[in-house]
Amino acid sequence: MPRAVWVFGGLVAAQAMVAAATTADTMVPRSVRVRFLRQATPHEPVRHDVTEVSDSTTFADRRVETRSGDDLVATTTVVFHTPDDTELGHQHSMPDVAEPDDAAAIAGAGFETIDLNDPPAHSRRPAEARQLHWMRARGTPPDDIVCNAAMLTMASDLFLVASAWRPVDGHSIVQVDQVMSFGLDFTVWFHHPVTIDSWHLLDVDTPSAANGRSLSVANWYRPDGLLVASVALDAVMRVRR
Repeated sequence: MPRAVWVFGGLVAAQAMVAAATTADTMVPRSVRVRFLRQATPHEPVRHDVTEVSDSTTFADRRVETRSGDDLVATTTVVFHTPDDTELGHQHSMPDVAEPDDAAAIAGAGFETIDLNDPPAHSRRPAEARQLHWMRARGTPPDDIVCNAAMLTMASDLFLVASAWRPVDGHSIVQVDQVMSFGLDFTVWFHHPVTIDSWHLLDVDTPSAANGRSLSVANWYRPDGLLVASVALDAVMRVRR
């Protein structure tokens, strides 16, 4: 099996959020925004340095600098909050999809995934720049809000750039020797606590790919239709020459 040549960006983001959470343990995550500067090598230790930027009665802001060896590889802003007790609220409706079928699940990268796409997610046949997947990470402690948020953050980075390549005839994100995609700016917003041990629907759309960049947005839904998180990823998109 080939060895990874860099540390997965979603893992860097998740770890940065967990590091920040150790300094704001009375609040829950609201958002995590990462600016990826360069790839972290798996051959060097990764260190997350947390700065307490601001604290108020309902919000806590943290800045995390992530280094791989001596190199600064990412800067992360994490916001924690105490949710307001209010009945105000609305959301988009969850797409009408088939219920998750355990028999169709494929395991990998710590998650189980059910591909709902036609053609399949990594097909080279052109398709709409959208993807739908059921995902879960069995064994995630259901009562650990930060751990569940971190796992969802990591899962969010698995399929967003793949959506950008679907309309491109003859290419797929899995052709690592022919195409190049890597994240520049990655943000996750949490609307409700997540329990990623159970199935959640990831609905990804790439409204634009232009000038060597792609912007993908996504929503996470519980099977009962509750919208629990939203995601955005600005990424580089190139064909290797």
